Amino acid sequence: MTSIDSRRKRVVKNWGLTDEIVIVRSGSLVPIDGTDMYYPYQPHPNFAYLAAVGVPEALLTYDAKQNHWETFGPRATTDELVWEQSAQNLGMPVAELQEWLASRPNRKICEANTDPRLNQGIGEARIYKDEDELEDLRSAALTSQAGFDWVFANASVGMTEREIQVGMEAEFFKAGAPRTAYPSIVASGPNGAFLHFFYGQDDTLRPTSRSIEAGDMLLIDAGGQIGGYASDVTRSMVVGAEPTDIQNFLWHLIQRTQEVAIDRCRPGAEWREIHLESAKIIGSGLIELGLIKGDIDSLVSSGAVALFYPHGLGHLIGLAVHDSGGYQKSREPSSHPQLRYLRTDRVLETGMITSVEPGVYFIEALLGDPKNQHKFADEVNFKLADDMKNFGGIRIEDDIHITDKGPENLSSAIAKPLVINWR
Repeated sequence: MTSIDSRRKRVVKNWGLTDEIVIVRSGSLVPIDGTDMYYPYQPHPNFAYLAAVGVPEALLTYDAKQNHWETFGPRATTDELVWEQSAQNLGMPVAELQEWLASRPNRKICEANTDPRLNQGIGEARIYKDEDELEDLRSAALTSQAGFDWVFANASVGMTEREIQVGMEAEFFKAGAPRTAYPSIVASGPNGAFLHFFYGQDDTLRPTSRSIEAGDMLLIDAGGQIGGYASDVTRSMVVGAEPTDIQNFLWHLIQRTQEVAIDRCRPGAEWREIHLESAKIIGSGLIELGLIKGDIDSLVSSGAVALFYPHGLGHLIGLAVHDSGGYQKSREPSSHPQLRYLRTDRVLETGMITSVEPGVYFIEALLGDPKNQHKFADEVNFKLADDMKNFGGIRIEDDIHITDKGPENLSSAIAKPLVINWR
């Protein structure tokens, strides 16, 4: 039985259907208004999971009564072939879909990508990676390694964030990645305080790009993609100068937090508990620095630690960088200040891939908010925090495969330098 056969079998079991017909669509090309061009295309991850190809305007059908899958793909016209190469010919022509459906009258037709129950049935199957998926995930990590190796060797004072992004992504592509897994985050100095700092968000027509200054903390969150599967890696490093005492302390605090969290990534562990433990480790370091004061459990509970560590410890990874299935069916997102951005809340199981990415940041929107300054006046040293408003942030992230033999770090070959290109 092939990997595709096994995936479809798991999905069918999750669906529990009797005589329905299910359609799983690959997605359409989206035209750019005012042009004859299209936005970059990526297939719907449900289709990619069940078909292992990325062809627009294609679809899969499942006949529950006959327990049979059929693939339908587009066929290029002569005019289209003048301008562009043909997509891979899949299964039956899409033009024959209506005739195929008509031969199965009085059957309920369900759209898997929009029906919550069917979509969840695919999402739950996607959580557990088979060997073909793991091969793509490991290959994606290798493309990321090529890009980060280039950064460690070349990123230097005076270069812009954009120059670094372009140089890094070129290495992803040279190593075999057809695209990045998501928009690359290349954030220097104070820009590292924005959790998702993407080039061009300020002005898509004339984006700005900061130049690296000696002693800046450079935070890069980026990865290549292979076969639709994402690599998601973050490294933070001081560029062109000896790290300050606070940079050194916080970098090692995050490194230590990540090491503890990765070691906890084993079957049966509660992800929420691993996350809360990471918050306590980070919070204890902030107490040592004098940024917060009080009992660590109270500081996590009140949200004081979340001012500096607002996001979750990680998320599932696969055909989407923030993959499906993060929450177990019986669980809902929490309003707890240290949990409200948690992307995963479930028991870890063999076959899952999760990122582990603790961080600490000096975010003006949080630390400069008068409401927060009033609420946390007795717990947070806002004067010291204000002195560090240009610090930015530190995050260290790797992709972890949950196995019965312990955690496998798919991105472990990517170095974690504290400082680059100094002396």
